[in-house]
Amino acid sequence: ADDLGLSVVGYDGDVLLSTDLTGPVVSLSEYYGEPTVEIAADGEGNPIRLSEHGPGLHKLLVMDDDVGRLAPARERLEELFAPGEDDDDGSEGETREGRCTITQALPTMLEVLPFGCGKGLGVRKVCDSLGIDMESELMALGDAENDADMLGAAAIGIAVGNACPAARESADLVMEAGNDEGGAGVAIELFGL
Repeated sequence: ADDLGLSVVGYDGDVLLSTDLTGPVVSLSEYYGEPTVEIAADGEGNPIRLSEHGPGLHKLLVMDDDVGRLAPARERLEELFAPGEDDDDGSEGETREGRCTITQALPTMLEVLPFGCGKGLGVRKVCDSLGIDMESELMALGDAENDADMLGAAAIGIAVGNACPAARESADLVMEAGNDEGGAGVAIELFGL
């Protein structure tokens, strides 16, 4: 991403790290409410590349305000890290050496996650720990590509009206109203929750 001039943020638990505090990086905390991003540094406070941080990073965001600049970045990431056809052995959630799940939350933001990880797996683990049968008791709402696996696995998957094609295709129902028009609230009222 550096050679493409894109911003990258690494997540190490609740600590967010980057090599530069660009506009998109700063917006994570100022607009989206994420923790303040810190400059990645070694033990002596010297700046380092994210790849030198160590094994603690569990998520990367690749960002740019120009949506068109992310498409070539995604293509390169998928060439480098996405699983090949022979990697699909049903081992959902297991990290594969050198493989990643690449998805998109916002048009200006790519997510790079360990292979098999995403909202669907996270919600499944929460449901399992709470004794909730995801396939018969869970309603999920979403609008983005990174919501698609969760929407498809829920008993009722609902995409709001402004949802991207991947979320719409995975949902059981697509609301007319978008998220800024109360689509989620309408869905909750519709199902009596």
